[in-house]
Amino acid sequence: MRLLRISFVALILSSGPSVANPQLIGDLQTLTSPPFLGRESGSLEPNQSAQYLYTRLSESGYKPQIQSFDFQAGWSASQRGHNVLAVLPCQKNPCLPSIIITAHYDHLGGIESRYYPGANDNASGVAALLFLADRLKQQQTNRDIVFLATDAEEKGLFGSHYYTSNVPLENIGLNINLDMLAVNKKRTLYVLSSRHSGYEQIVQQLAPRNIRFRYTESAKRLGKWTDTPRTDWLRASDHYPFFKQGIPFLYIGMGEDEKHHSVKDTFLNVDVDAYQDAVYAVSELIDSIVAPQVDT
Repeated sequence: MRLLRISFVALILSSGPSVANPQLIGDLQTLTSPPFLGRESGSLEPNQSAQYLYTRLSESGYKPQIQSFDFQAGWSASQRGHNVLAVLPCQKNPCLPSIIITAHYDHLGGIESRYYPGANDNASGVAALLFLADRLKQQQTNRDIVFLATDAEEKGLFGSHYYTSNVPLENIGLNINLDMLAVNKKRTLYVLSSRHSGYEQIVQQLAPRNIRFRYTESAKRLGKWTDTPRTDWLRASDHYPFFKQGIPFLYIGMGEDEKHHSVKDTFLNVDVDAYQDAVYAVSELIDSIVAPQVDT
């Protein structure tokens, strides 16, 4: 008798070229399109981006929720943010502590004639989150999985701070934060983990097609790898509020992007084949964590 961990993504992608996923690429293109005007946070009501995510999750068979909150960035007046979340309940006992998969959907905004598309930052992570929500719905998972698209990350991680301050934390086992997955020519995804999380071996054993994982538990080491010594990678994205609450995390991203926070961060500047491989690699990693073991 052997215990095998079966991964749908690993099976279909272990050989041959990637099969195009129109929904994944379509979500990425839509979120960066002119009607979304750079997805700036701060609207009184859920903006077009939040409504799009709500609709997509509904179409995938979920019952999404809008989690609205107030925040104040700097000296500005109070603003409103709107997280969008959906829960995939545990389907196989015994149920383990839940996993929260996060990706911030907000960006820098703009006007119709000049806006910041934010393709890599972070439409790439949000489209991946929707892909994972679609695909994991077809599996039996051994824990609750929460898909959390956060708002107001760019203005101070306000969406994730609000979430971690207003939900019960005792049954959360892990945060997986997706931020900037549109890999460059290096085709490398960096995985920053909280110390002693126990996931290093899982990451190191993976061999996704055309993507390289580099794992570390040191934000300083990640800064050296990415030649970004001034970036505090621990505090740089939505995994930080989970870390502050003592919850283990895996931050997954491609590191520094020369088009970051510029109008050049567009859909057309994304290598969609490499991006798709990156999303499949992330999916394979998550499979190895959440897919129940099967006796054969």
